[in-house]
Amino acid sequence: MLWDRFVFDRWQVACRMRGDRKFGLLPNPKWGWAADPFPVVYQGELYIFAEIFLYKSERNGVIAYSRLEDGRFTDWTVSMDKHWHLSYPNVFVAGDKLYLCPESYQNEEIAVYELQAFPDQWKKVTVLLANVQCVDTTFFTCEGKTYMFTFKREKGGVKGELYLYRLEGEKRTLLQTIAKDDSSARPGGRVLYQDGRLIRVSQDGAGGYGSGLVFQEIDAVEPVYAEHEVRRISARDVPGNWKRRFTGIHTYNRIDEVEVVDLRYRQLSLTEFAAQRRVRKVFVNKYKDR
Repeated sequence: MLWDRFVFDRWQVACRMRGDRKFGLLPNPKWGWAADPFPVVYQGELYIFAEIFLYKSERNGVIAYSRLEDGRFTDWTVSMDKHWHLSYPNVFVAGDKLYLCPESYQNEEIAVYELQAFPDQWKKVTVLLANVQCVDTTFFTCEGKTYMFTFKREKGGVKGELYLYRLEGEKRTLLQTIAKDDSSARPGGRVLYQDGRLIRVSQDGAGGYGSGLVFQEIDAVEPVYAEHEVRRISARDVPGNWKRRFTGIHTYNRIDEVEVVDLRYRQLSLTEFAAQRRVRKVFVNKYKDR
């Protein structure tokens, strides 16, 4: 239908604090929408980092945070802004330092940044892989070794190949190409540690981008990676008092204090249609040969 050209997918972050039964929504900023939430406790404060998709920008995504203050999460504040699209803000604490590994496929690298001064002074401290267009890089440890999942996507978002690397200092060893399956390959959040088990969260794209999530228990990492499915969920499985209909989900993360997800909805916007047409011309011309 003609009017479908003016209806856009948007995402919104929802969270559930420990002890709560239902999720609550974090308001989107007026200048964009939020997705890919990652919670972290840093210097005694609880934060949720997320991608903010900008309505009127050729680079589309920046990284922002919301902080828990007096029982409520603050408005989104930009923490990292580059000349390329950023998303999937895999944020973590090591020692007393805060680190961030955002998805940066347009810059063709997987890089880790260290926070120098809160909230937006970051220093690139290592490039894990260069000259690659990979997304949704996810780290985990098993039996004292550090590993990395990363997804080399094909056109369309959920189709592509999932790679498993072992990280040893400056050495990155590709162990296995695990999956080329749009129903369970692409990461959808951190690897969960639950009752001595490792659970890999992945996106279920069999019904289209954002159609659901898959939880898979890791049975073995080396010498041959193996996993089995534990559960699948869709947006309908997320409890909350919603005033709109949510049709998709593609990220789940949790720490002791909080669980977070992102939920998709559709919204009519003539302003966004006009902005997207202007931006798309610039964006396509800039990156068509990359």
